[in-house]
Amino acid sequence: MLRGLAMGTADVMPGVSGGTMALVLGIYERLVAALRAATSLTPWRLLARGRVRGAWRAAHAPFLAPLVAGIAVAVLILSRVIERALELYAVPLYAVFVGLILAAAVLVGRRVVRWHAAPITVMVVAAGAVTLLLSGAPQAPSDSPWAVFFAGAIGITALVLPGISGAFILVLLGQYGRVISAIASLDVVTLVPFALGALVGLATVARLLHVLLRRALDVTMAALLGVMLASLQRVWPWTAGDAYTSRLVAPSSAWGLEGWVLALIVALLAFFAVLAMDRASGARLVTRDVSSTS
Repeated sequence: MLRGLAMGTADVMPGVSGGTMALVLGIYERLVAALRAATSLTPWRLLARGRVRGAWRAAHAPFLAPLVAGIAVAVLILSRVIERALELYAVPLYAVFVGLILAAAVLVGRRVVRWHAAPITVMVVAAGAVTLLLSGAPQAPSDSPWAVFFAGAIGITALVLPGISGAFILVLLGQYGRVISAIASLDVVTLVPFALGALVGLATVARLLHVLLRRALDVTMAALLGVMLASLQRVWPWTAGDAYTSRLVAPSSAWGLEGWVLALIVALLAFFAVLAMDRASGARLVTRDVSSTS
């Protein structure tokens, strides 16, 4: 459950991946195997035969249940903190998000084994497409349950993709604030379609992404990198206008809660914190490889 608390903390911060935290904690491979087993037909077949205990074990529930409970507790607590911080300390908080996403972009870029024409082209096209999408006619994020369902299906992929943040995906889709508020207020009208989307995402999108990463790692990661870089405009701390017709502006002052000095400091702290976390996860993997070959 303590590991779940750590992963839940990572999951609510754009730029910090629950998958990366799983690597740091040394449970990534076990988590992926458990999620695949839990979303397969085997537990359901056992349950249909009345073998409840067998279905529980086949779904890796003894491992997943306390882990998910820890994630839920962390998300519930931190969602209220972030919701309040968005009201009182918007500029510093968004600066933290910028630092987190930039660091995550560095990590994703490192996963491209060889930069050549194909991944570079895909990265530019992906970045251009997202830029055009976000610079089009501004409109409020959809309140449709289907929009929340889709956000849950895509956002859950962060559990199986180290370096890709589920919270960042929600920011990109314009659903981050809504989901955070829904969690803080236990709004079941929003949470139910989001949870259903997450279940579907685990069974479909996550598996599809694993196939893409095995067969076209460089191109897939380059596309993700382009999306992340272009989407930074979503979390730029300084804007002018109303909520849905805003434009990016330069900071108006150096000091204070809305000044660029504090924003730069917290962005750098967030940036290097993520890089340190990644280094810790890499060290853990190296240690495991050495121990397994000895």
